[in-house]
Amino acid sequence: MSYQLTNFFSTPIYSTHLDLDVKPYINQVYEEEKKSNGRKLSNTGWQSNNINPKELFDVIGSHVTKYYEKFNCPISIYLSNCWFNINRYKDINTSHHHLPAIISGVFYLKTPKDSGDIVFENPNPYIGSTWSWVWSQAKLNPQETANEYTSESIFVKSEEKLLLLFPSYLKHSVSTNMSKEDRISMSFNIALTLNEKPTNV
Repeated sequence: MSYQLTNFFSTPIYSTHLDLDVKPYINQVYEEEKKSNGRKLSNTGWQSNNINPKELFDVIGSHVTKYYEKFNCPISIYLSNCWFNINRYKDINTSHHHLPAIISGVFYLKTPKDSGDIVFENPNPYIGSTWSWVWSQAKLNPQETANEYTSESIFVKSEEKLLLLFPSYLKHSVSTNMSKEDRISMSFNIALTLNEKPTNV
């Protein structure tokens, strides 16, 4: 007997490695840090104010466009905001989302070993209460048993030159930097034009 398994309500995560020399951008991050104390949102490390990395987005923009096509939305998009991050020893980013943007992304410039990974949370708010109970009753280890249908969260390893794109509603955090070296990244949001003034992506 044949059957069909259909995955409804998917959460698409786009990933690719960019063939770029990241050293100039790392230098730019430290230059920006000299100019400003930055801001505190979900981060314990340093986060820049908004930047406009046009040269870098000439490369990233094509990937954003390709990803956005999957949403089958005819409204044009633009780069809403963009910023640098430095997570030093023991720094973290607590759980947060990026609404009201439509797409969010991160590009990793420097990722020493054990410097922290991004953690995506299952958007189903009831997944934990369901499967945690099952695993406790069955005396199973969730780390060995959970899969894409039952996991509360997914860790994605941060890697130098890795670009990740994800829906802005998807809650995420960054695990603790246990390296004595800096972990450096650039984050950004993409919004629908609607009544906003568009900028090329």
